[in-house]
Amino acid sequence: MLPFRPIVIEDKPAAEEIFRQEPARVTERCFADLFLWRRRYRTQIAFQDGFLYVLSLAGDGKNLYYLFPPGKGDRLAALDQIAQDAAERGASYRIYGCTPTQKEQVETLAPGRYRFTEDRDNFDYIYRREDLAELKGKKYHAKRNFINRFLQEHEGQWRYEPLDPNRHSDSILALHRLWCQRRPDGAGAAEGCAVRQALEYFEALEMRGGVLYLRGEATAFSMGCLAGDTLTVQIEKATADIPGAYPMINREFIVHAGTDFDYVNREEDMGIEGLRKAKLSYRPTELSVKYLLEPLL
Repeated sequence: MLPFRPIVIEDKPAAEEIFRQEPARVTERCFADLFLWRRRYRTQIAFQDGFLYVLSLAGDGKNLYYLFPPGKGDRLAALDQIAQDAAERGASYRIYGCTPTQKEQVETLAPGRYRFTEDRDNFDYIYRREDLAELKGKKYHAKRNFINRFLQEHEGQWRYEPLDPNRHSDSILALHRLWCQRRPDGAGAAEGCAVRQALEYFEALEMRGGVLYLRGEATAFSMGCLAGDTLTVQIEKATADIPGAYPMINREFIVHAGTDFDYVNREEDMGIEGLRKAKLSYRPTELSVKYLLEPLL
């Protein structure tokens, strides 16, 4: 059995070193994402023979879910380790987060061993930094209109501040509680934990963030982390009944987050129709394709 254990903040350097060996613009290459959602997915981690193994014990009630193991070395042996680990747990399993390059490698190494299914609900939306910062051209006309409306209606009443947990935690948590109250499905509970973790480990995770204030009250915030040439936005919330609040925090965060990245990953849509429509409306430069692997042998 692989030496899985709960993920801790001290795993960051070792995990990121492995990510650098096999870069890809996908959420799963951002340590902060694994760490912030570790409680929601009951994430465990293991390092062995040059590979990083990630296991979600939350599963789906039928299967265990393992991240396709990034790293350098004997890839087939790494996949064998996952199969053996699942067998020793007496469970069936699936492997998620497989990139097209990794798919080709597995099909060459082990033809016919897995069924590959495009995991469309978990494709990441990738944008050019300058597109989101400048919103130029006809394709962003509607976004500019929302922002102009916000600016006109709230002239002199708003401000943006780079996120400092020591100064902004209370207002961010208050805004998030309000957001949760307006979600009767209870969807905000797990995300609330991630928000608190992001604030607590903000410096250790080397996160970046911003807060949008309107008439002295926080009305939107955004947080993300840098992985290679890509800023991954993990959490973004706004007061939905204020027109333009979401486009404003989206733009202001990217404008102020720095220029040391070329792309922005706004993560997946989870198959939610409204979220998919919103992410597509920002005209991604690419969708990071991922495959789900089902063992056949």
